[in-house]
Amino acid sequence: MSHPGASPLWESMWSKGLGKGEAFDVGSASGTLVRYLSRTPKLDLAQGAAALVPGCGRAYDALALASHGYSRVVALDLSSTAVNAAKEELKTAADTEAAARVEVCCGDFFSYQGQFDLIWDCTFLCALEPSVRAEWAKQQKSLLKPGGLLLTCIFPIVDKEGGPPFAMSVPLVRDLVEAEGFECAELKEQLPEEEMHRPGGLATGPKTAFAAWKKPS
Repeated sequence: MSHPGASPLWESMWSKGLGKGEAFDVGSASGTLVRYLSRTPKLDLAQGAAALVPGCGRAYDALALASHGYSRVVALDLSSTAVNAAKEELKTAADTEAAARVEVCCGDFFSYQGQFDLIWDCTFLCALEPSVRAEWAKQQKSLLKPGGLLLTCIFPIVDKEGGPPFAMSVPLVRDLVEAEGFECAELKEQLPEEEMHRPGGLATGPKTAFAAWKKPS
């Protein structure tokens, strides 16, 4: 299973036995997401809210969303090895009720169908070839319900050529989503150190920004 925008690098790294906290694996839920959820009211399961995490890896973030009250969380990854790792990780979750609400799927984000209240893009965009960025924005819009939120962890904010991961910036992401009619609901261009994305156990690293984009109702 492949997509022209997906690099074979990721499956190669997974298939070689990527461990927790190694390379791009953070080892736990993203600090950026955890801080966002800590300042938003926990959802009532009866609301039936649904969330999507593309490029989910070991599904740490999907579990965090389920624990916050999302009644259905789809953890999606193109790598079958990553999907298997996510399923194994969820078996060890202390919050078994939340883990049971996470649906781990092996599939292509660009052909996936569904409707979600929230999508969490944590460094998924930076892993894609630049040629599919406009398609990424269109698909995000297609997958969100009217009034839904696209949360973006914008990383790595660096001055470099090539990838993946490819260099990101707030203006780059803003241009992509605003072209699809999204409105900025929240923007933090400089996250404090404790909220920055730190893969592979890095103590320091590239700058991280966070933005929430709302699809018009």
